[in-house]
Amino acid sequence: MAGARLVGDFRKLASYRSRLYQSVLQEIRQRYAGSVLGIAWAVLYPLMLLGLYAVIYVFIFRVTPPSLTRYEYVILVFSGLVPLLAFNESLMAAVSSLVSNRNLLLNTFFPSELIPVRAILAAQTPSIVSISTTLVCGFLLGRTNWNALLAVPILWLLLIMFVTGLGWVLALLTLVARDIQHVMGLILMALIILSPFAYTPEMVPSSLRALLYLNPLSYYVLGFQQVITFGKWPSLALLAPMMVLSFGSFFGGFWFFQRVKHVFFDYA
Repeated sequence: MAGARLVGDFRKLASYRSRLYQSVLQEIRQRYAGSVLGIAWAVLYPLMLLGLYAVIYVFIFRVTPPSLTRYEYVILVFSGLVPLLAFNESLMAAVSSLVSNRNLLLNTFFPSELIPVRAILAAQTPSIVSISTTLVCGFLLGRTNWNALLAVPILWLLLIMFVTGLGWVLALLTLVARDIQHVMGLILMALIILSPFAYTPEMVPSSLRALLYLNPLSYYVLGFQQVITFGKWPSLALLAPMMVLSFGSFFGGFWFFQRVKHVFFDYA
């Protein structure tokens, strides 16, 4: 009975896909409105950011795995860093989405469930540029196979499902406790620092390697690195946890939002 109701709720949301698409486009335009270069920043900013990280890790830190050249190491860093930055920006946008759009909370024209989704999808523009740049570099260096064109969108979808579920829960909680927006910045910074985007698991001491897999973002980082840097499909040891995290977060977050949203809306 509960499962049938959940399916019905998803079907109802799917009927708003056209409005969601238009709303995402509007959100992207508003994000870059007023700047001199406008939406060109969606391309320039991620390219400059990746360039900065390349300089830091290649010419300053100079930490290169034995199996990779200097430029191949850049691909390793990029392929792990891009999903991390996408997760960070998407979740922060989702957390503050309900607080920033109180007028839409009880609006039947645009369901409140889609407000965090809109924020997450609008935040993907710089990340798409970044991952596309990383793929091109991977192909040019001969590290990436053509199966990446199928594997990367699948992994990206799993990442979006994971962050959407968390976004639904945290966006509601932020209506009650605004401090969550500030705390999340610190938590996300810690998760990024502890994620293996600049090193391989083999470079971690065996006594500490288990801690690596306590960080849920590590599975996504290593999955993207396997596909882009090493030209392989993600191993089952990575893909299985990613699917559990993504589907569990997405459906669990949606169930939570549906059941308690009206209670939290009283605090808006």
